[in-house]
Order: sequence, then C-alpha cells, then structure tokens
Amino acid sequence: MRVGITQTVMKHPRYNEMMDCLDRNWASFLISIDILPVPLSLAPASYADDIWKALELDGLILSGGNTLVEYADATDNPESLSPERDAYEKALLKAALSTGKPILGVCRGLQVINTYYSGHLTRIKGHAGTRHRLMVEDSSNAFQFPFEVNSFHDCAAPRAKLGKELIPLAHDAEDNIEAFYHPKDKVLGIMWHPERENPPLQPDCELIKRHFGL
Repeated sequence: MRVGITQTVMKHPRYNEMMDCLDRNWASFLISIDILPVPLSLAPASYADDIWKALELDGLILSGGNTLVEYADATDNPESLSPERDAYEKALLKAALSTGKPILGVCRGLQVINTYYSGHLTRIKGHAGTRHRLMVEDSSNAFQFPFEVNSFHDCAAPRAKLGKELIPLAHDAEDNIEAFYHPKDKVLGIMWHPERENPPLQPDCELIKRHFGL
C-alpha cells in the first residue's frame, strides 16, 4: 500500500534554504505495518488535486510539525510558520476525500482536519514533551488505543470546538479531544505521535492498519 505523507517545513540552520523534512522514524514505523510512505513535497495548493491524481496513492497521512498560522502566537518562531503548508494540506485533504481514500491526521494533522470540518483550536501549555493517560470514549472493539500516549503539541481541539460531524474517540484530563473519526468520510485523527514510540505500540499499529484496510 502506497500512502502519501506530508512533511514539516523548516529553515536550514546554516544555509538560506527552506526545506521539507520528515522524521526518519516515520519510514521505519510505516514499513513495519506494510505501508510504503511516499513523502509529499510542499507545492502550491492549486496543484494538490493534480498531484493527488498523478500519484494514485492509496491513502494520506497529514503529519506533525508547524503551528497552524491561524493559531500562532508570540512564542512561535516566524520561520516555523507556513501558510503555504496550511493551504496545501487542506487542498490535499479535499482531494483525498473526493476519491474516498483513508486519511490519518497526526497531531498537527488532527488539527488541520478539525479546522477543515469547521472546528477550532485552543492554545495550551504544558503538553509538549510529556506523557499522559488517554481517556477512551469508544467502548466497542472498532478502535483500540494505548493506555498512555506521548504529547508534543501546543494547540488542542476542545470538545466544544470539535468540527462538524466528527465523533470523539478519546480525550485528555482537560477534555481536549485526543482522537476522533468521521462516520462517513474515511478520516481518523490522533493527537499523539505513534512514530516516536520505540518499539511501536501494538495498539497504534493495529489502529492504523485497520484504518487503512490492512
């Protein structure tokens, strides 16, 4: 299975270059669950539909990194903000939805999906670089989650600001939504980073494999 994955936008520390970057953990994690990652270079949003059609991908992952410009504040380095990435990912999301392909949003990716469905975010403190318990809402066997997850975000999706038709699956102690899905579209969002667990957590592997039909 070939799944496109978006990348973080970063400025090179020594050269005058803006780069697309992807944690190498993503490749090893996805390959271990029989997914071939296809990194997607940042392009103008107007080309997203053509790129999606040309690559004929089996799914899409919206990865982490880069605060959404709409929710940036004084603590964000301006060089780490990318309105181009924000627009491109929403256009890719729209293209993937139009072809009925499964979509996974991770951390920032969940945030992108939430805003796409007319939801909103809130700035929070004390979550980046921590771990916390996951409070699971779904009691069926359709979704299995880790007991504890990592946390690397400064923006959250409070329950009251969840996007239209998105169904919460898990939350944190402050009732910020940590996982959701869409009942009609093949969309799943999680706020933690499965690729950063070494070794990968079995519930994460099974959750993502099931979402992509593996």
